[in-house]
Amino acid sequence: MKKVLITIIIFLSPMFALAEDRMARALVSATEKVSISSEIAARVEKINFLLGDAFKKGDILISFDCELYKAQNEVIKANYETAKIQLENDKQLLEMRSIGKLQYQLSVSAMNKAKAELKISTLNVKRCKVIAPYDGKVMDVYTSIFSTIQERQVLMDIVGDGLLEAEIIVPSTWLKWLKTGHNVEIQIDETGDNLKAKIISLGAAVDAVSQTIKLKARFNEKYGGLIPGMSGTVKF
Repeated sequence: MKKVLITIIIFLSPMFALAEDRMARALVSATEKVSISSEIAARVEKINFLLGDAFKKGDILISFDCELYKAQNEVIKANYETAKIQLENDKQLLEMRSIGKLQYQLSVSAMNKAKAELKISTLNVKRCKVIAPYDGKVMDVYTSIFSTIQERQVLMDIVGDGLLEAEIIVPSTWLKWLKTGHNVEIQIDETGDNLKAKIISLGAAVDAVSQTIKLKARFNEKYGGLIPGMSGTVKF
């Protein structure tokens, strides 16, 4: 009887060790995350969404006071119309041989220049509003109303409303059995929830020093209360 009992303990012990070893740490991350920067220098007129606020694709996140850009646009638009009329007139004169071809080519060049300036000016007016590229939430805001911002200045961080992901680091020896599509369960430290996820990609290279590889898992659904930056334990 004692021999049988000892045999059972020796047989089960490696299985328990294997189950315990097949756990790793995970960091929750967003599939869509971006820092919004200004494309022009202007004064902040309105911030429509603050920290934690949800928005929809196409919503105006931030708008600027762009009276100067709009006035410049009107002037450039008038210059373009003038150049266009001048070109049409010179074309008729050229056909009547009242002016030379060089004069006509100069009018063409002036019209093309005015057209390019109008395009740039129109783009600057459009840049007076920062439009949301997708559904999501505001992670952080780095400016305030009435502040004067510079070109390329970071204004806010936003995160998409899609399925969240988890970054995981595991021993490279797990590649013997671990493949994409493998189902896992992640226990979130901050909430205690056990959430279902699936391995969607394996790292392109093994870290030679630590002999580990990075994995990426995607949660099966949009779990309430789950946000980027949370961490947890992955059970394979």
